[in-house]
Amino acid sequence: MEWVEQEVLVPDVVAALGPALNALEAELDLVASGLDKRFVDAGHSLAHAYDIVEKLIASLDRVTNALDREAADRAIATMQGNADRLARLPVVQADRQRSLDIIQQATSTVQDEVLRVDRTLDFLQICGRNIKVAAAGAPGYSDFADAMIAKLDVSEREMHQISKEVAQLAATVPCVVEVNRVLASECARLCPHVPDKLAADAIGLQNNQVDTADRADRIATVARDIRTKLSASHGAMQIGDITRQRLEHAAQICRILDAALADSDITPDSTAAAALMGQGLSLLAAQVADATQDFQHQSRLLATSFQSIGAQLAAMLLLSDEGAVERGSHAAFLEVLEQSVAEVDSVTARLRDADTRSTRLGAEASVTVERLGQRLTTIYRVTNDVQIMAWNTDLRSYRMGRAGDGLARIAAEIRGLVKTLESVSGSVATAFERLNSAAGAISSESESETPRDGTLETALDVIRAGAQLTREGMSGLDRHAVMIRDLVDEMIGAVECETVFSDPMLEIVARSEGLAKSCGQGDTLLTEQASRVLQDISRTYTMSSERQVHSGIVAVSSEQGFPVERTNDLVDCDGLF
Repeated sequence: MEWVEQEVLVPDVVAALGPALNALEAELDLVASGLDKRFVDAGHSLAHAYDIVEKLIASLDRVTNALDREAADRAIATMQGNADRLARLPVVQADRQRSLDIIQQATSTVQDEVLRVDRTLDFLQICGRNIKVAAAGAPGYSDFADAMIAKLDVSEREMHQISKEVAQLAATVPCVVEVNRVLASECARLCPHVPDKLAADAIGLQNNQVDTADRADRIATVARDIRTKLSASHGAMQIGDITRQRLEHAAQICRILDAALADSDITPDSTAAAALMGQGLSLLAAQVADATQDFQHQSRLLATSFQSIGAQLAAMLLLSDEGAVERGSHAAFLEVLEQSVAEVDSVTARLRDADTRSTRLGAEASVTVERLGQRLTTIYRVTNDVQIMAWNTDLRSYRMGRAGDGLARIAAEIRGLVKTLESVSGSVATAFERLNSAAGAISSESESETPRDGTLETALDVIRAGAQLTREGMSGLDRHAVMIRDLVDEMIGAVECETVFSDPMLEIVARSEGLAKSCGQGDTLLTEQASRVLQDISRTYTMSSERQVHSGIVAVSSEQGFPVERTNDLVDCDGLF
């Protein structure tokens, strides 16, 4: 290779190249080690920040899913259902009281009418005995009277059972009436403000849950974007390691050139030494300059990315501060809600007791009415039997002529008792209808007012569990965000390092270029041994960017017949960046 000669190289310049190369090597090693430490520390900070963001996202996801939506909706529906039920309670209680009044009146009517039946049967018993007396021993009358008295005995026993069942039903009504009265008084005291408050609390809870989940989701969205940027920055952080390697390779160039300078076979004289040193130092300057340019560009991009993350963290902390105020109000809200639920639950507990008693009364009344309805046929049968007795007595008295006048009077008496029984039958039937209707009304009221969505305590347990998960999920938000912010600040300080590293690297470039220029550019051809030195230098590269720079500077070597040897087993780190 020949150089265009610009000045005559003096031996003193060549002699000074050794110390100069040693100085450049030392400075390159110093910059490389400082760069390595800074970017390794920054890499650790980046990994730590990424882990914290992962934990933060997991915590926020727990907040978003703190309340199972279906369970939360059921809890809110339970609260609203109980509030609606309590609001309707005064009307329900008034209706129930009317039904209870009807049951009381109907049972009293039935009891009175059963007493009339009993008295009527007693009179009929007397009529039966009087028939024997009036018949004066006439054949067949005694048997007729005995049969009549036997039927009346059966009827009396059945009417006694009816009286007993009605009495049992009547005995249970006053207790239920008293429970209903106390509950009505309680409702008057609490309604409508307590159910209205519970309904409002249910709506407030729903809105609070939506707001909390929405805020957690927004913070999680920011956190996920930060995670994406940190992940991308992990690859970009390789610029520190790439630059360090390139500086170490540049220091290796210094060592190779220094060794060649001391080898008389490679540099037998000052002219050969100058030719090789000029080429080598130009290559050194080009490699460091290219590494510096890449480092400046990528470190600025990293700094911009980290600054963007810092702005997002500030927004996250602002959202967290807003959430902190709401979390405080949420805690107070939950405490008030628990008190409201406890108060309503106390009322509904008494309501359930009243429902149980009323339902039992309604069921008992329904069963009793059903049985009494069946026994009502007894009254109809007695009436029919007595009617037949009157007819038979009339017929027998007619056959006896004047001797049957006594029987005729008895028959008239029996017909009068028949009318009494017919009147009783109608009155009892009407009372049974009212009793049955009132009993059915109580049963339907109790069934329609029975909550189907669970108890308030169950709903409150769901709400407490969700609130606890929310508190746990949000508790570390501020701390984690501040930790991430501090780590990002550290990384920004690490990558904003042009003054610390770029300036010394650019100074190395300037000195290398100056030394290369001092070697001159004459027509001196590189010896084969000198060209192999450049090939040795090329074997130190591990990156395509280094090989590209080398080929641009040492292109003439190929033309001289000494091509730069390329290895196939080098690791191309540019792919990481």
